[in-house]
Amino acid sequence: RRRRVTLGLRQPTTRSNSRMPSENTPYSHFEPASAPFNPRHAAIGGFAVGGFLAFAAALAALMLYCDPKIETQAVTVETAPAAHKFAVDFSTPVELQEYRGTCWIFAAVAVLEWSYRSQGVARGWLSADQYVRLSEQAFGVAVLDACRALNDGTSCVVGDEVWRGRQLLPRDLEGGEPTLLFYLSRLSKTAALPWSVCPYTAKPGSDGECPGLAEARATNPLTFSLASIDWLYERRAVTQRLRETQRLMTLSTPLLTVRYLLPCTAASAHVLKCNPKDKEECRVCPAEPAFGGAACCVVSERDSSTMGGEFFRLPSGSHLEPVLEGAHAMALVGYSDVFRSQQGFVGGYIVKNSWWDGLPPGPGWKQARGSHSVAFFMQQVSPADEAAVCPNAHSPQSWYPCGSVRACRSNKTAAFARAANQPLHLTCLDASPFLRGLCRKGEPLFLRSIAPFGGGLATACFLRDRLGGSDGGDEGKAVVNRRLVEEQTGGGGESGDGGDGGDGGGSGDGGEGSYGGEGSYGGERGGEAGGGRRHSHDSAGFCSPPVPIGDLALVVAPVEAERLPNDPELCGHYFFPFELAEGIHAAYGGFEVSDMEVRWPASAFAANKADHPHLDYGLLERDTRSQGRVRKGAPFLAPGAPTWAAADAA
Repeated sequence: RRRRVTLGLRQPTTRSNSRMPSENTPYSHFEPASAPFNPRHAAIGGFAVGGFLAFAAALAALMLYCDPKIETQAVTVETAPAAHKFAVDFSTPVELQEYRGTCWIFAAVAVLEWSYRSQGVARGWLSADQYVRLSEQAFGVAVLDACRALNDGTSCVVGDEVWRGRQLLPRDLEGGEPTLLFYLSRLSKTAALPWSVCPYTAKPGSDGECPGLAEARATNPLTFSLASIDWLYERRAVTQRLRETQRLMTLSTPLLTVRYLLPCTAASAHVLKCNPKDKEECRVCPAEPAFGGAACCVVSERDSSTMGGEFFRLPSGSHLEPVLEGAHAMALVGYSDVFRSQQGFVGGYIVKNSWWDGLPPGPGWKQARGSHSVAFFMQQVSPADEAAVCPNAHSPQSWYPCGSVRACRSNKTAAFARAANQPLHLTCLDASPFLRGLCRKGEPLFLRSIAPFGGGLATACFLRDRLGGSDGGDEGKAVVNRRLVEEQTGGGGESGDGGDGGDGGGSGDGGEGSYGGEGSYGGERGGEAGGGRRHSHDSAGFCSPPVPIGDLALVVAPVEAERLPNDPELCGHYFFPFELAEGIHAAYGGFEVSDMEVRWPASAFAANKADHPHLDYGLLERDTRSQGRVRKGAPFLAPGAPTWAAADAA
């Protein structure tokens, strides 16, 4: 963008949001167009104060005074982008691709939903909180139909394909490009249908299923046209385009697999399923102080995203380089130059993803996940307000810590945990593929502490609540007995059960004899000093070995009553650091942002259905929904009984 800055006597008009400098503020701290001419700064001695701009203004004024025939001239000055963060309005809620490789379909449908909503609001045909939920399943079927209809030998690069003559035909939708939306002209009349026509089918192999699709298409009012498409590959071009067009775009990129080095010792071998004496398995540990006593580290791979919805990689140097995992497509909804991730990345893209939150939706997945709202990554809400919307209850970093069993069982602790939307009562799942046997499935637990270890790893210590019970089911539902109520109202713990555990050791059997006993690293002292017993279900507490913190989400989980869900209307967004995106593109290529301009006719909106009686707007009206927003909370504790008390009373 260009601004006209007049040097001389004319003062440029200032914008309403421009900051005006004080008398003692150098002009260099502000945009030239916002700085009024001050004769005091135009003095010769003001060169050091006002800088070049003030000197030039003074010189122009002097020339005008000496020769009134000279006219002032406007000089065009390039100014740097002003916005350090931006997010589009009217992004629709996240939907989940689950078991299928259809991320690109969800990214393309996000463009359609956003463009429909933004244009409908702008024209007064939708209220600001309304949006239409479109069918990803119907979109996929339309792509398959359009690819099979190509008769000039052209082939779509979509999913698994087979040859038919000189043409490749897709058999499924496991992989594709969101930009097919632009190139397959048939999609403008067949791809956009209300969600109720055929809801998304998560089961692989169901790509072509959509009962009733032909009948729905016959009277479907949703048609669109593609006015333009453009591709962007570098940070400044992308952020500038977002600000200028204020359009939601698609972002495609390779993803990485992060490789950790886990300390394998005699005490951790049974939990990590490693052998510290296996020379082929053992690697040199990272050159960090925390690893100083470990002679063997084993390689362990993880996804490159955290349970806080942040993509990352470990620093180069003493850490292993990541490896290429695959490719992924998401909707680009904004950026921030100032947001700092937990791994220290500053600045990045804000993307709308299509992944689940919490525990995996079924077998085959090795990790839990989490996400945030756009407002969180834009730093428009506090972490406390965000926890009311996207609590990420399965993330260990969201659990409420307490220093002793007695403190964990107190009414005060329960009230504060509830007010912070943080789970307090935990249960053992023992379902992680990376570490097993750390606790007994179904036993009730509290989190005592989480401490960073080094190398991207952390250790977590837990307290056993032996006054709590469990049904032993897979879900680990808590069964809280009346003795716990007595403990909360002043009853003391019994000798030998760690009721007054203080720091978690209690007076029970083997507080330090358990794996990772309190105060010991990796269970070395407890396992060795405890007569070689590295795990005891009777101990008052235990600690994990150093692992990626997300691993613990499949070892321990909140009890059912405290598994607060993320709001599906607002959560589901991730942060993709600029530095990470640029590093991936430099190493592998494949990073691409696509900007597609979609236009919708008046006939596509139910507000105009009276003008188009031949079209059926019933499903469209059924799938017109409302979306909430993140709200700030008041600094009060909510009334009501603690979760465990309500469960016991029931």
